[in-house]
Amino acid sequence: MVVVFDSDVLIPLILPASRSTRLFARLTEAGHVVAASEPLLDEVREKLRTKPSVREWLALSDSDIERFLEKLPALCRVTPGLLSVSGAVPDDPKDDMVIAAAVESGALYLISEDKHLRKLKQWQHIAIMNRNEFMHELDRLDVAQASKE
Repeated sequence: MVVVFDSDVLIPLILPASRSTRLFARLTEAGHVVAASEPLLDEVREKLRTKPSVREWLALSDSDIERFLEKLPALCRVTPGLLSVSGAVPDDPKDDMVIAAAVESGALYLISEDKHLRKLKQWQHIAIMNRNEFMHELDRLDVAQASKE
């Protein structure tokens, strides 16, 4: 199974105890893939480096952020982001990029906390859920919990 995390789900991967990190561990330990496009990773980089509210929330040093950004592409299957999707998210056209990442990677699920994306619930064959909804979906699919180390 291929799953795309939106930037608001990728960013908390920098925190070891976040819901995103637990979800990521559960998926990867079960052999599933988290995918992202280059444009989506660029958005993560931009937000982590420049968005004051994100910087304040994380309370991490620039070097901690840069170390995370260096390893982030290795955590995901990265697509080039060559596919363009228009009109998928009428309420926020910037979110079309996230839909394009899911389509380009062949994802079955797109995980986001963004209200404009979640309002869609589905786009073509891709289910759109938040982290809690997706955790319940993994339970339903009987995907094993990540081991605790």
